[in-house]
Amino acid sequence: MFILEAKYTANLPQVAYSAQQVQQYEEQAAKNSGTSLSNLMLRAGESLFSLFENDLVSAQHILLLAGKGNNAGDAYVLARLLYQTGRAVTVYSLCDTTLLTGDALQAYQAAYQAKVDIVTKRPCLDSYHVIVDGVFGTGFRGELPEQIQKLFSECEKVPANKLSIDIPSGVNGTTSVVAKGAFKADITMTFIALKQGLLTGKAKAHCGQLVYTSLGVADAFEQLAQPSATYMDHESLFSRLPSRSVDCYKNICGHVLVVGGNKGMAGAIRLAAEAALRAGAGLVSVATHPDNVACVLQGRYELMVHGIEDVQQLSVLMSKADVMVIGPGLGQDEWAQALFSQSTQFAKQVVCDADGLNLLAQTKKRYCCAVLTPHMGEAKRLLGVKSGVDEANRFELAAHLAKAYDANIVLKGPGTLIADESRININRSGCAAMASAGMGDILSGIIGALIAQGMKPFAAANLAVYIHGLAAQIAAKEGEKGLLASDLFMHIRRLLG
Repeated sequence: MFILEAKYTANLPQVAYSAQQVQQYEEQAAKNSGTSLSNLMLRAGESLFSLFENDLVSAQHILLLAGKGNNAGDAYVLARLLYQTGRAVTVYSLCDTTLLTGDALQAYQAAYQAKVDIVTKRPCLDSYHVIVDGVFGTGFRGELPEQIQKLFSECEKVPANKLSIDIPSGVNGTTSVVAKGAFKADITMTFIALKQGLLTGKAKAHCGQLVYTSLGVADAFEQLAQPSATYMDHESLFSRLPSRSVDCYKNICGHVLVVGGNKGMAGAIRLAAEAALRAGAGLVSVATHPDNVACVLQGRYELMVHGIEDVQQLSVLMSKADVMVIGPGLGQDEWAQALFSQSTQFAKQVVCDADGLNLLAQTKKRYCCAVLTPHMGEAKRLLGVKSGVDEANRFELAAHLAKAYDANIVLKGPGTLIADESRININRSGCAAMASAGMGDILSGIIGALIAQGMKPFAAANLAVYIHGLAAQIAAKEGEKGLLASDLFMHIRRLLG
């Protein structure tokens, strides 16, 4: 048995790679570690088996779906190990087993000789406690055959736990693109290195809980391949937060100017402004529509709220600020366009969100130092036409925007991506409760506050996104549905200490 390390862990590494990198270097990593691809397949099967020994103990009837590649080989190894413990095991081969070659063929032959039940006709799915997906692996691209889509759809309807081997079939481990009808797992065990595509976008929902095992070749692999992204944890992110000295005062803790809140849209600007206060900014000024002054100020008298009628008034406020946050509730009318145009003259750090992004997409004007925080729809508008970028590839989209706008990009969504021209970090916090109005406004306020307190924009964006998601996770413990954006404030303050 493989005993070089714990068989698997939910404590995921802080670096990620493309699926192609794993394909390219796994054999050499095995060789440099004194083993072989054949032994890695055995180790993968043993790691999967340990999941049943620890987390899926009660599962006695198990169906494994096998293709014809190495994922199928892992499935056959697992099937043999499970069968030898007395469990009822069936392997449903989705291809003619004569097509198997190499290590996968050897794994099949060992399972066959051990008398594992291997069938080529679809069994009744209702009778199994666990369904294991071993159909496609790191090499998957394109679309799933219709018959496999139908099978996966039927799997989703039954109450069995679903486990994917390495990558859920139909998910691209590099781009995070999810093919129609992809397998939806409750648990995915991934091998050798963390694949970036499993950590963001729709792919996260198809992976379920992600667990990891290096199969004993992590050190060798890391010597061969450079990470394509980071996946920073709590300690790494908070280590970049400046400490506050005992003799500090408000004027050295940063002055954030928040611009937005058109007529009838006071809520967004109020949320962003209060978030900046809760995240530690020493001073927060608000430039909003004159009709909103009383509404924004009510109950939060620490804010300095100004009704703006012309750009000269905004220019005066800009001269006093360290950081500008523009966009929440801004709108796109003549008043909004005038404020936006004036904001491009700001020579310090800008955080641009919401309608600020939509106006930015309509002009050739650019901020000299900016953090842009688009969701996918806004990102596509910023992208423009004839970009040549695969809009479904979140990594390519974020990297292109960072270069095109010479800015730090926060591409929001599950597994938010934070990018500049040379690096990408994948956020590891957040939950479904964040599908609520005002969440983006709060994020922009936190980013502005952290930059105002002296953090570099990339580090500030990473920490802000993480705090934002973690605060939501904590708040959601009292109920995922009905979570308000303003419910995050107390948790943001506690997290930042």
